[in-house]
Amino acid sequence: MSKKTLSLSVLILSLFSQSLIAQQILIDEDFTDWGNISALYQDETNDNEGIDFASIKMANDDQFLYMYMEVGDEINLQDLNSITLYLDTDNDPETGVSNFGIGYEFEFSFGNRGGTFHGDQNTSFGPYDVGLISAPTITSTIFEFKMDLDAQLNGQLVFPSQSIGVVLKSDGDSGDSVPENGETLTYTFSQHIFAAPSFRIRKEDNSDIRVLSYNVLRDNLFDPEVQDEFRRIFQAIRPDIIGLSEVYENSGEQAAALIETFLPSQEGEQWYSGDTGNDNLMVSRYPVIDQSSIDANAAFLLDLGDREMFTIVAHPPCCANNDSRQNEFDAMMAFLRDSKDGQEFDIEEITPIIIMGDMNLVGFARQQTTLLTGDIDDEQTYGSDFNPDWDDSALEDSKPSNPGYPTSFTWYSPNSSFGAGRLDYIVYSGSAMELANSFSLFTPSLHADTLAAYGLQSDDTIIASDHIPVVADFRLPIINSNEGGSESPQKIELDQNYPNPFNPSTSISFSLSKPTLATLTVHSISGRKVATLFEDKMHASGNFSLNFDAGNLATGVYIYRFTTDTEIITKKMMLVK
Repeated sequence: MSKKTLSLSVLILSLFSQSLIAQQILIDEDFTDWGNISALYQDETNDNEGIDFASIKMANDDQFLYMYMEVGDEINLQDLNSITLYLDTDNDPETGVSNFGIGYEFEFSFGNRGGTFHGDQNTSFGPYDVGLISAPTITSTIFEFKMDLDAQLNGQLVFPSQSIGVVLKSDGDSGDSVPENGETLTYTFSQHIFAAPSFRIRKEDNSDIRVLSYNVLRDNLFDPEVQDEFRRIFQAIRPDIIGLSEVYENSGEQAAALIETFLPSQEGEQWYSGDTGNDNLMVSRYPVIDQSSIDANAAFLLDLGDREMFTIVAHPPCCANNDSRQNEFDAMMAFLRDSKDGQEFDIEEITPIIIMGDMNLVGFARQQTTLLTGDIDDEQTYGSDFNPDWDDSALEDSKPSNPGYPTSFTWYSPNSSFGAGRLDYIVYSGSAMELANSFSLFTPSLHADTLAAYGLQSDDTIIASDHIPVVADFRLPIINSNEGGSESPQKIELDQNYPNPFNPSTSISFSLSKPTLATLTVHSISGRKVATLFEDKMHASGNFSLNFDAGNLATGVYIYRFTTDTEIITKKMMLVK
């Protein structure tokens, strides 16, 4: 069979010119979009115990200021750290507070989640006052955040100048500093226009399965005073599978009955429910054929008709309860492992797996690692580690973004000192299903035309709950049994890329036994799509090869995924620069 080479260019990468940098930065704890932005300051490493600053980067568009910082130690940016950011927002050393070689107006302590603006008069402020949203909410050695350039404090514009002086300090004068003492660091704003990441509220394909994860704040869903807001939200989203958390006083049957009033069933439809006796409920267009509590969380097995779906709706404990939260993640993953091994739900190979809910991931990163990779912390109690996806890889994180914003937060509470953050997750088995779309519906960020088109009001999601609805659309391969047919099934092979590791380009080859609709995409290790190499009808069988140029991506592990009507195949590759 002759070798066919597809002459395809990776447009999504070649378009990342300097003029489009503003479209790249998303505050989503995936740092690959900072890969082609030069460091504003590169601090010497190992020059300080504790916080040890390294690369500091900044970017902006006409709406937001973005910042990236490497801090050495694994810390939680929103709690129990000593980092303070000082900005000379008018770039005038004669105004503000004279220190560190600048005259700073803006002073913000990340660990205390508050600051002071030294303007016409001193004004205390919190993260919501300046639109400060950071990621991740768990411990990390790298963080990114954004602020609103049009923010005002006490009637005074926070960023009135075209350039700002920047200082980062830890542990007061005894800790690490950016820049070093005696140096000055200035950031000059660019002229980039903000272009919100594209989003889609409607399903792309009616056959996609739409999953909604929603913490409804202590049974607020059943409160008549906010049911209009919830009704509008549910009617705009129109989910197929709903995982609800913080439903303490109402049953699964009551939840299904209420959803029926929001989204009346058509002929042949109904809303089914699952309820294991805790605050996590299932409401679904598909029958719940088994259920089990896992500590305070709930597992449900759904009948999709041509296959089953394994789901967990979770709500581990909040805040400083790191040990209890870790135990619950261990228990959930052990339940999944045992279900794959013929115990518990005894699920068949390639059964789609979804774990969703308010995960309260605001502590140690170890808990997120367990959720995604199956790396159990307490193996003596919960058994051995395992690879949770069917292809022996990690589960994938849908990581929904906020329509109209460069962010991915799912919790928003302006009356709290804690800034908006991503607490709610939908993770899934990428080998058994394809993520077609995802978003976290934050109605204040939507344009008036979009609100009107979906019958929403701008404050709906912040009135309904302190969590916002998290949505993901999944596309499942068609099951082709070929019973009684003479036509042979499609045979697909995806080769390991070569070379691997690579820098900056590599070749990806695959073979098809007959024509098919196919997609080849590249994703970061967290699941974020960074390139689409091919998406079209393959009009011939044979062997094919494509070149992938990752010149604008950062060093790291990437996943490439080949999807057809009947199969999803994934492999990993390593970019080393």
